[in-house]
Amino acid sequence: MSSQTGKTSPYSASFTGAGMMYAETNLILPLYLEMDEKEVLRIVRADSTILQIKAEKSRDRVAKELLKRFRMMPASFWQNYLTLGEKEQRVALFYVILKTYRLLFELQVNLVIPKYYSPDRILTKNDIQAAVSEIATQDEFVDSWSSETRDRLSSQYLAMLRQGGLVDSATGELAPPDLDDDAFAAYVRSGDVWFLQACFLPGYKIEQIKQLAL
Repeated sequence: MSSQTGKTSPYSASFTGAGMMYAETNLILPLYLEMDEKEVLRIVRADSTILQIKAEKSRDRVAKELLKRFRMMPASFWQNYLTLGEKEQRVALFYVILKTYRLLFELQVNLVIPKYYSPDRILTKNDIQAAVSEIATQDEFVDSWSSETRDRLSSQYLAMLRQGGLVDSATGELAPPDLDDDAFAAYVRSGDVWFLQACFLPGYKIEQIKQLAL
């Protein structure tokens, strides 16, 4: 195992302090598109009514995580995001989260996709914690995380999958999000065909959408 710290490890659990934050994203995003980051942070710190979070430190932590996600994509992506319906926005936000946090990207690819194609499509906290423990054998920083951090991480990730529309609300099983082909084609045009796989679309459907995206 290599010697790593939070600054040198590619992994982070900082998302546990924010979660998906769909509603909060939609509140802060217009500010981000109109002013610089320092001004956004100043406003959020000063006004507890924006995020409906009383503690200033908590507001600051959430705002910084949202800004981290906003920076991941160009302004044009976020401007288009604001024109989408709620289902499309939630999937788009999950896409950004996977691009922002390497840990969640690797869990989606190495754990969640295979789980979807297994006989048992119900993902559990134990599944996630076992996958994180496997990563910890190769990363000293992840290995240093407490059981409380790993538990919170697992709970937040499961919540993100549900909120992003990748879990069937009736059965609790992993399921593709309910989007039309045109919505998925946007990810093909951006060069991120992998996201269609991350959404459990079968190969033939991905090929159809790739043709549509031309």
